[in-house]
This record gives sequence, structure tokens and C-alpha cells, in this order.
Amino acid sequence: MKNIFKSILLCSGLTLFVACEKDEDKVTMSANAQVESTLSTNTIVLDKTQSNTTVLTVSWEEKDFNVAVAPTYTVNLEYGGKVKPISVKQSPLTFTTKELNDYLLGLKVPAGTATNVTVYVKAALSDQRSIVSKKNTLNVTPFLDEIKPSEWGIVGSATPNGWDGPDISFWSGENGTLVAYATFTNGEIKFRKGNKWDGNDWGDKNKDGVLDKEGGNNIPVTAGTYKITWNLSNNTYTIETYSWGIVGDLNNWGNSGLPDIKMTYKGSTNSWVAENVVIANEGSLKFRLNSDWGTNFGADSTADPATDLEGNVTSGGKNIKVAAGTYNVSFSFDATNKGTYKIEKK
Repeated sequence: MKNIFKSILLCSGLTLFVACEKDEDKVTMSANAQVESTLSTNTIVLDKTQSNTTVLTVSWEEKDFNVAVAPTYTVNLEYGGKVKPISVKQSPLTFTTKELNDYLLGLKVPAGTATNVTVYVKAALSDQRSIVSKKNTLNVTPFLDEIKPSEWGIVGSATPNGWDGPDISFWSGENGTLVAYATFTNGEIKFRKGNKWDGNDWGDKNKDGVLDKEGGNNIPVTAGTYKITWNLSNNTYTIETYSWGIVGDLNNWGNSGLPDIKMTYKGSTNSWVAENVVIANEGSLKFRLNSDWGTNFGADSTADPATDLEGNVTSGGKNIKVAAGTYNVSFSFDATNKGTYKIEKK
């Protein structure tokens, strides 16, 4: 009985010790705690020719926190009731012309018009507690960052619009080439300038991969989706199977005979897009070429899967986690296999 009594006292003592220890750990943040944020400028006219120039710096500091905490920060751009949060580890955050312009266009800020955008910093201390800085006003004029097609296009019975056009556009490629992306039916094609039959059209009479202007030079093609590259320096051309798609849990990662979600090339932004993509259940996705894992892109992220619905892509990157819903999806990349993706819920 004595031993039982001693055990009860010991347990009671431990309970009191733990409770006291927890009470001592509780620290109350000052009621005056705040985050002060500043902008390097309050007026910017963005210039497309200065894409890599730093045009805006957002700085901030903590005031009267009185406790040792490590907040997670976001710099927030707000316009028209929409907010674009940008995660950052510490002050300051700098924006190049292109970075800021892309964020603004994503918020539907009108291009070519001086518009007020709100900028502020949010310091999240926990899931329940955060401190928001004052809201700064930035008067900014973005530009419409669209690429123009070349004067050349593809026409023919194999194209959606037949021999009368409008033609499938060629876009400026690397090293003096023109590039087009097209889905053909069985038929024939030619390359021509300005959607006109004025003698400036090219085909391949000898079917040797070199263009010429002689008669009977239509180029036969079979049904499929292709990348067409025209080297202007020697008039050679190639037609290769080329189709980007979305693969993931939404189509069992391409197993069971389920096809990838087809993406369409948008030349004005040099990106691949798919609209109204239905994701029935939460899962992950990636982008791959020709329904094959030989070339694929995912998020350039340390998280696996990545949880951000917008960010950078890299060759062979991480899966991207997406909740159930309907989305517009886009991604782009350059010759260095770097680019961006955006998954926007409708």
C-alpha cells in the first residue's frame, strides 16, 4: 500500500513539473508587433527590351516581436480582388522586368495602361497567426509580351483549312530557322508566304528534304502531330513526330491504354496549353513528349510532389500535386530545358 502511495506521489510530481515547464515556455508576443515594408519605387513603366533588369525591390523588417520566431514570408501582389503570393525566405525580394510583367499579366492587369497595384508583405508565424504589413501602392504599366508569327505558313489538303488557308503559322526558331507545330490528316502540304498564291510558295519536288519552287512539288504527309523545322540558310526541312501531353494520376500515368491529355502550341507565348482539364480526384501530374518518358518535365522543386500550382519546370523534375477540379494548364521551356508552368483552376 505504501509503495502504491509513493507511486501516486511520484506521478503527481511529474505532472506538476511538466505543467510548470509548459507554462514557462508560453511567451506572449507584443501587441505592437508589426512588419514594415517599403518599395524601391512607386511608379514603373516596364520596358520589354530590359527584360533582365531589376526594376523593383520590396524590403521589410520586423518591429517589436519580442520573441525569437522564424516566420515564413510572402510578398503579395493584389489587383482586382485577386492576390498573387510569392514565397520568400528573407528580405529583400527583387523583381526583374520580365518577372514582374509576368506576375501582373497573370493578375489580368491591363497591358499598356498605368494601373495601381497593391503590394504588401505577410509574415506567417503559424497556421493561425500572421502579421501583414501596410499596403503599398505601385503604379505600374506592363507590356503585352506576345511573340509575332513569321510571314510564312503551311497550307494544303492535310491542314485544317485546306488549300485556301488561313495557313498554319511558322514561328522564329533558333539559328535562323522557322518552326511550326501542326496536326495533319493524310494529304499534301506546301510552304507559302502571306497566305497568298503569288508565286512565293515552296515544296519538295524530289522528296529529298530540300525545298524548291518547281512544279509538282507538293509534300505528302500522313495523319499525325508534327514539328516542322525549316532551315532558311539552305532550304532544308524536317518533319518529325512531336506532341506534348499531360500524364499523371488523372490517366493512370499512361497505363491501361489511357492517352495523355493533348496540349496545343500557343506561339504568341511560346507555350503548350490544355484547357478545361478535368481532374476527378486529387493526384499528381507531369508533362511528357510523344507519350514517352524519354523526355519529360516536372516542377523545379525540392518538394516531392511539388504543391505550388505555378513555378519553374525542369527536365525530369518533380511531380506536381493538384486537387480535384477543372483547370487550364500551360508550360513552356527553352533550349536550356528550363521554363515555367501554370495550373489555373477555373
